[in-house]
Amino acid sequence: MLAKSGSSQAHTFKADLMFFLGLAVVCATTTAAVVPQFIIDLDRAPEDRYSDLFVSPETGFNESVWVFYSKYFAEDEALTEALYGLSAKRGPENAELQGEIEGLANLSKLPREFVSSIQMLYELQTLMVPTVNLTDAADNFPRGYEGLARIPWRGPGCTGIIALNSMDNSVYHARNLDFSPKDIMAKLVYNGIFMKGGVEVFRSQMVAGYACVITGAVFGKDVDGYALERNTRYPDHQGGYEETLSQLAGGAELNGWQLRKILETEGSYNGAVQAISTAPFASSEYVVVSGVKKGCILARNPDGLAHRQVLGQPNHGERGDYLIITNFDFFWHDVREWFDPTGGLGMFHPRRIAAQEVLNASEYGKITPGVLWAAINSKGNFADTIFQAIINVELNLWNTSQPSY
Repeated sequence: MLAKSGSSQAHTFKADLMFFLGLAVVCATTTAAVVPQFIIDLDRAPEDRYSDLFVSPETGFNESVWVFYSKYFAEDEALTEALYGLSAKRGPENAELQGEIEGLANLSKLPREFVSSIQMLYELQTLMVPTVNLTDAADNFPRGYEGLARIPWRGPGCTGIIALNSMDNSVYHARNLDFSPKDIMAKLVYNGIFMKGGVEVFRSQMVAGYACVITGAVFGKDVDGYALERNTRYPDHQGGYEETLSQLAGGAELNGWQLRKILETEGSYNGAVQAISTAPFASSEYVVVSGVKKGCILARNPDGLAHRQVLGQPNHGERGDYLIITNFDFFWHDVREWFDPTGGLGMFHPRRIAAQEVLNASEYGKITPGVLWAAINSKGNFADTIFQAIINVELNLWNTSQPSY
């Protein structure tokens, strides 16, 4: 069953009862493990915010980040020359993020240029299209950046679903985050509860050593809350790879930091959607946003919104009671989706379609948490998954877990 990630998480008996009744009939492919939870106190100096994560050896985070660095970066001159060189061109990040980077480097004792470079993790992933036997990965990179093809993290594997459940008249949000090397990445996942003045401002699934958000939510009785997730989106036009690298080298604010500040400052769904739609991004990306009885999926380019899916409105290839995205513009028939082998069934078996087969088999308007859990664990959708969530901001449900391999 899906595990809670901390006793402080708010939830309702109604939501949990429906959830676990639904899961009782689901034959899941994995068991679930608890996601560790830590408070990130925004009243502390940026340099000191992550000390609880790295000072104690019990978390295992410092050991795991050193394994990651030593195995893939320490001896790879071609990769580090390209990666650190790109980071150097960016220069220092904004004062707050740079302060957190300094703190993470000091706490972990890792090279500062490595910690700085890792903050571009998600943006650089847009260059790593998971098509096989078609092109050399280095062909995606302009001259001088070919070493970036040696980046060890791989995805995308992400799946985001927003669905209406008429049984309780609310909207649920399901999420798979897939990243490899999963044996290392899975050990770095935690839930961060970001606090100010002793009060939770937002919460986010995080990766130790990475200061940007990946999956987050704003809860509260006095706000029109929302949840969001980030999914890799590959460039939709020729020159997109060069554009991304130019944006990064030019110091464009990182997408994940933009989203973190939106979670911190925007208390309402509408305000968040507007901010996400218009904020300048460093790379293309999907942002999946769920709210109280509403939801949308925003396909972003660096300079603006490329496409929007809205729950309850006509959308290509989807029933009216749900939205779905993995990592491809299926609504524009992106052929690359069919060459993605990450769902485990090989090419020509898109992860999106595997999940939709489960969703479409349900009764219209009755996509329960159990149905969602079955969809994100379905054969052909479940990939190198390191984090899963079922979220409902109306019911204050933040139900997160990690697969136990």
